[in-house]
Parts: sequence; structure tokens; C-alpha cells
Amino acid sequence: MSGDIVYADIKTVKTSRLEHSSPLQKPDSDYHGIFLKAGCAMIIILLVTVIVLSIFVIQFNYARHNEVNNESIKKNCTGKNESKTITSKVSSNSPTVHQSCPCQSWTPHGGKCYWIAENEESWDKSRDICAMKNSHLFVIQDIIDMSFIWRHLKSSTFYWIGLTYLPAETSWIWVDNSSFNQNIFSVKQDQTWTRSMSCAKMSQSEIKAAKCDDKNQWICKL
Repeated sequence: MSGDIVYADIKTVKTSRLEHSSPLQKPDSDYHGIFLKAGCAMIIILLVTVIVLSIFVIQFNYARHNEVNNESIKKNCTGKNESKTITSKVSSNSPTVHQSCPCQSWTPHGGKCYWIAENEESWDKSRDICAMKNSHLFVIQDIIDMSFIWRHLKSSTFYWIGLTYLPAETSWIWVDNSSFNQNIFSVKQDQTWTRSMSCAKMSQSEIKAAKCDDKNQWICKL
């Protein structure tokens, strides 16, 4: 009898210990599941945030690019200076590809765009205005360029071009730093010519040296 009682007591103790230990393990499993779900949710939120920010950055850069382009076009097409539209007469069979000019006041010819001012300024001021239009004073690259412009100039009117005289080198040079080709034309210098007459202007009949402070109309080339 005493042996049975001892066995029953031991069995009861083991059962009691198991009943007390199992509730302690269940909360750990629940917390692990909660942390796992929370971690997945955070990852999803971060991914969505990154995607949204990426879309925002792309849209901002696109809008900024359009704004810069619009400002560039505005510089080329606006200003207090009036312009004369040049009508291009290049043959449709010409292999030359014309670039797109900013607006109607610029007209393409031979892959370039030209703009002729109606008012008069000094050579330096004319150069600066062309630069504001993302262009430069007219540079004559060949006889075709010169012949095209000549046909659209007013009679007895001179226009600044992008040619200046460098006394140190005793030579003429274009504003784009290209060399002056005397085989295309020569710059007329009067008997009263001095080194202060270091800017070139052109008319329908000639290209001659003049003082850079003189006021003339001018031609921009883009």
C-alpha cells in the first residue's frame, strides 16, 4: 500500500510540472509571430516609400528639364530687340539637315539658324545679346553662308559680324576661335585705319573694319 501511494505522488508531481511549464512556452511563439509580421510590414512600407520617392524625383527632374528648355527658348525668342525673319531658299533636294530653330524670328539655312537685329548697338553689346540668345555673332564659314546673308541685308546698312582683329597676332579671328580664311573674302581697311578699328562689319557689297564702339545692326548665328 505504501508503494502505491508513493507512485501516485510522483506521477502527480510530474503532471503538475508539465501543466505549469506549457503556458510559459506559448507566449514566446506568439511574440515571434507578431515580430515577424511587423518586420514584413515595415519592409513593405519602406519599399513603397522608396518607389514613391523615386517617382517624385523623376517627375521633378522632368519638370526642371522642361523649365530649362522653356527658359532657353524664351531667351532666344524674346527681348527688346526686334528681329527680321530670313526666308530660307535651300533646295528641297539638298542633303543638308536643318536644325530646329527656336521660333519664327530664327530661320534655318545650311544646318544653322540666323537672326538679324533691326536696332543698332556697339560690337561688344551685339556680341553679348547674341550670347544671351545662346548664339554668337555671324561667323562666315564659306561663300554659301555669305551669299545667303547678303541677299537679306538692307542696302547701305552695315551689320556687325563675329570677326575681330588681334594686334598682338596681327591677324583677324572669329568669335568661335576659328581662323579667318582670306580666300573667302578680305576685310577692307581705309587709309585712315588704326588698330582701334578692330571689329568687322558687313553690308551688301563689302566687309570692312570699324571702331568697335560704333553703332550698327548685327547678325546672330545659332
